[in-house]
Amino acid sequence: MRIPLYIDFSNKKVLIIGGGFVGTSRAKKFLEYGAKVFVLSKEFSEELLDLSRDGKISLIKDDALNLDLLEKIIPDYDLVVVAIADTSINEFIKKISRKYRVLVNLANDAKETEVVVPFEGGYKGIRFAVTTEGKSGVVARKVRDSFQKLLEEDEQTIFFLNAMDHLKKYMKANNVPVNLRMRLYFIISSNEEFRRLIREEKVDEARVFAEKLVKEYVSGKRKIEDEIEF
Repeated sequence: MRIPLYIDFSNKKVLIIGGGFVGTSRAKKFLEYGAKVFVLSKEFSEELLDLSRDGKISLIKDDALNLDLLEKIIPDYDLVVVAIADTSINEFIKKISRKYRVLVNLANDAKETEVVVPFEGGYKGIRFAVTTEGKSGVVARKVRDSFQKLLEEDEQTIFFLNAMDHLKKYMKANNVPVNLRMRLYFIISSNEEFRRLIREEKVDEARVFAEKLVKEYVSGKRKIEDEIEF
């Protein structure tokens, strides 16, 4: 089963097999996140050629079905993306990649792919990704757009995020023990006064109030009831 993860791909080497529309889309995405992108194909889109001329990606002009070449170069990469319609090489790619512990994204077979490249979105510090795991890209995109709209219209959640981010940094800076921190996140975020300040968009006041609560719990002035469940 697949597990959703966010992975830092800065300076990771990505081999994309296929220089057409899908290969171009994948190349641009991984380039955007700092990967070193290489594209293997007999022909390349104009966008890929432009990116290559600008020194942003590297092109390998060869047959995408050249198995001897693939077996030789795949071990050098962190991820291989198969972005051609022909699925005949998929099993070979998966076999070689498993041998050298290289991740595989089969853009031509969503059911069998190891790595899924989802539709993504985000707003002011909140990021999310959506996939139907091959059932429908149209639906995944629609859900992504709905989430995006919801986030952009929900400033209160952004205020809440900013206040909680401050609380986390404050407690770490003041060496509040991790076990206590974990409990206080839930206690303070559920506090009616804290939530009222967030609803009223008084983020600075919410931060000060949260700091006050932390001090009171750490000093023992306030007690964490044993019956509170998390």
